Amino acid sequence: MPISPNIKDNLAVLVVSCDKYSDLWKPFFDLFRRFWPDCPFNVYLLSNKTKCNVCGVENILVGDDISWSDNLLKATSQLKEGYVFLFLDDLFLYGPVNTEKVLEVLSWAIESDVNYIRMNPMRNKPDRPFNEVVGILSKKAIYRTSTVVSVWKKSVLLNLLKGGESAWDFEVHGSVRSDKYDRFYAAWKDCFPITNGVIKGKWRRGAAKKLKSLGIEIDLTSRKIMTLGETIVLSFKVFRARILSLCPAKYRRRIKGFVLRGRYNYE
Repeated sequence: MPISPNIKDNLAVLVVSCDKYSDLWKPFFDLFRRFWPDCPFNVYLLSNKTKCNVCGVENILVGDDISWSDNLLKATSQLKEGYVFLFLDDLFLYGPVNTEKVLEVLSWAIESDVNYIRMNPMRNKPDRPFNEVVGILSKKAIYRTSTVVSVWKKSVLLNLLKGGESAWDFEVHGSVRSDKYDRFYAAWKDCFPITNGVIKGKWRRGAAKKLKSLGIEIDLTSRKIMTLGETIVLSFKVFRARILSLCPAKYRRRIKGFVLRGRYNYE
């Protein structure tokens, strides 16, 4: 896959955060710079009214924290680049990023005018083959608009965002809205070694231990670590998600909606 000569100017890395998660900024960017020191893109941080003083990071202040989607709508609208690489503030790199490989995938994506590509498929891999690097995310696929390490055509992201929604709302209802678009893809293998650090405002026990092993200090006065009971509940949900991933892709939305009893019914 050839590397597009103008990719650097056409893609922005946007770290999605808010002021109440400002305690994550230092560990996030310490690891980001350690493990992706040759990131060739402009890096922006979305926050409300508090600036992050990190060299090479441009702040985008969106004002009052109305909702996750409202914040992202305001921030994305201010970007000059045509593609947006969403990184969430609680996803921490723990190993080196292969920039050459990432550029190959992203160059192909921009040259091919894709609407979306998920760089870390984790448990939700593509459901249709395309080539040896990426596969197709079919319409009706679950988590088709997953925000985790995802690259978006800016105009498509702006069209799919709806004010008042949380990130979880967007991943469900945005997936339904995305069915009007083709050219949604995901890599077959994770391109970024990341650990999800915070769940529902608390540090995951495993992630806190991982960051400590990397010499990263976390602020336990600002947020607590999950209890053992909360960790067990989370492990059950992860196991349930793995079972769901074994079901045929076209049935996953219906099954998930049934399991959650209408709370997220993909309608």
